[in-house]
Amino acid sequence: MTRKVNAIIFDLGGVIMDIDSKREADRFAELGIKDYQSIFTPTNMNEFFQRQEIGEILEDNFYDGFRELTGSSLSDNDIEETWDLILTDFKPERMEFLDELSKKYPIYLFSNTNDIHTKRFMQMCLEQFGRPLLSYFTEVFYSQEVGMRKPNPEAFKKVLELAGLDAETTIFVDDVEANIEGAKTAGLQTVHLVAPRTILDLGLDPEKWD
Repeated sequence: MTRKVNAIIFDLGGVIMDIDSKREADRFAELGIKDYQSIFTPTNMNEFFQRQEIGEILEDNFYDGFRELTGSSLSDNDIEETWDLILTDFKPERMEFLDELSKKYPIYLFSNTNDIHTKRFMQMCLEQFGRPLLSYFTEVFYSQEVGMRKPNPEAFKKVLELAGLDAETTIFVDDVEANIEGAKTAGLQTVHLVAPRTILDLGLDPEKWD
């Protein structure tokens, strides 16, 4: 299959950075929140977390809301540290792949995330590689800043508008099928990246990606 490609948009969690929701849930269970995964998984989350991902709930009022939702009395620090356990280290080979790909195509990032996780994974990238995550991309878009989240087709259309991209010649890469379907509805080309396949398996010629 050959396609015309002028730009690529990548998801973050599950594509560039692996996530570990079990590690997070296990730690919350140790802290007394036994049913955490009933209110939050990356693909099935309570409205509270969805509102956080579109910027309606920021760090200043997240912790009180979390305690109320879970009936817990955990400190802000305990919540933040455990909440961030879903994030794992960046893999150097994937970041090198992005560097190589960016020499040929403008590449972008669009992630459903929140201000607390954004602060943490940006810090992690800087600590691991001595350079900001932003430096790997032409531009980055986070749901809490866009004010919409995937799989809403309007979220994709907004990102395309902000980046000045044409949907028909832009590929979107994500690991979640619902997000892929939302991107298709917005007119984007898509690549559904299902584990154990990683971006390294795609190769450096996006016109041949499937």
